[in-house]
Amino acid sequence: MRHPTGTLARALWLALVGVFAALPVLWMVLTSLQPMEDLLGTDARLIPASVSLDAYREVLSRFPYWRWFLNSVLVSGAVVAGNLVFDTLAAYGLSRIRFRGRQAVLTLILATLMIPTQVILVPLYLLMRDLGWIDTYWALVVPFLASPTGIFLLRQHFVTLPLQLDEAAAMDGAGRMRTLVSVLLPSSWAALGTVAVLKFMWTWGEFAWPSLVTNGELLRTLPVGLARFQNQFAPRWDLLMAGSVMAAVPVVLCFVLLQRFFVRGLTGGAVKE
Repeated sequence: MRHPTGTLARALWLALVGVFAALPVLWMVLTSLQPMEDLLGTDARLIPASVSLDAYREVLSRFPYWRWFLNSVLVSGAVVAGNLVFDTLAAYGLSRIRFRGRQAVLTLILATLMIPTQVILVPLYLLMRDLGWIDTYWALVVPFLASPTGIFLLRQHFVTLPLQLDEAAAMDGAGRMRTLVSVLLPSSWAALGTVAVLKFMWTWGEFAWPSLVTNGELLRTLPVGLARFQNQFAPRWDLLMAGSVMAAVPVVLCFVLLQRFFVRGLTGGAVKE
């Protein structure tokens, strides 16, 4: 039985951590509700003296915000769908099909995690240029349709599922694809949800690659579009915070709705190999 003092101390510590983590979000929201003149000078304050929605109206009226939002939705949705398909197929092969060099292939896939993204930006850009994909959706989606992280997480999940499931499906005449779709995937929602959340959050907030391969105003994603609110002389902090608040809503909703799958998926393959 836990001691009441220890339980209270743990609860207070978690509450303190929660408040500390929520402070940047609170500051962002409060900043978006203040006029620009209240954010400058010695009279700047965290708690607004007056609440104004002018920043939100200006973002939505002066800039193609909804087009940026739609681009982010399309790109993130396509990347998530591609990862769920290709990562699942690769993970199934690495966990269920025995072939020479299987461990070496898995090692090479995991080794790519040690390569910083910045290292491959230039060669990847040159490849997109040679394919004629600069300033197209293809450049934003195709390079990220599979990921070593998703392959590893799904592979670790598949090895925890008993092989008797595959054998029973084979006795019923099911092939490998039918076994994967009808037997293994219904037991893998937690792992699939984890991959979906991770890829959505990463793609939604990606800035470097979209800013590199998009030139047109109407093809920009939200992070690239929000960068327009900053400049060398007069950064518009009110517009930047208002746009950031609206951009953060889908990510928060995605995590809240899939939190149960996310936690279960991260710990599902932690014990059994």
